[in-house]
Amino acid sequence: MKYLIDNINNYKEEEIDIFLNNIYEKKNIKINKYLNKKDKFRSTLGEILLSKLIDNYDSLEFYTNKYGKPYIKNKNIFFNISHSFDYVICAISNKEIGVDIEKVRNANISVIKRFATKKEKTYILSSKEGLMDRLFQIYTLKEAYFKCKGVNLKSMLKVEFTINNNEVTCSDKSVDIRFISDVEGYYIALCEEKK
Repeated sequence: MKYLIDNINNYKEEEIDIFLNNIYEKKNIKINKYLNKKDKFRSTLGEILLSKLIDNYDSLEFYTNKYGKPYIKNKNIFFNISHSFDYVICAISNKEIGVDIEKVRNANISVIKRFATKKEKTYILSSKEGLMDRLFQIYTLKEAYFKCKGVNLKSMLKVEFTINNNEVTCSDKSVDIRFISDVEGYYIALCEEKK
């Protein structure tokens, strides 16, 4: 497994436009539909990072499954891309992989009922101090897990995570999942099938 993280502010608009104009047609059309310039930058940067991680990027055929998870046809290369605010991460592996990055910020705590199990809620709500950190820890783990599995998020309550001293345990033993701490103020979770 390899990954790259970068900040959209490290690129000039011209660099983004040049790369965007040279990527495969389906992705170019999708990215150009974004009205928000930062969304366009983030999506294009994800492709730039992917092209740096995968040889022969230009010759690959990209598809998506029924839940929108991208994959490369007829290759033993799996990838996933995530972004939050100014940062983008791309990870590749020879096994199914999922990645999520989230900036820690104020959020409505009631959202936990949508994704957290009873045990996870107890962990998140254990103290007012660090509340948003714990919320985004669990949320990034859930996102990375479901992106790895390539399924929709409706079944978020079917998997449970335990965090003890930044060590992560998942109720689904078919995956390895962990945090990486490459960007201050963000949580980044990587999930990979064990196979």
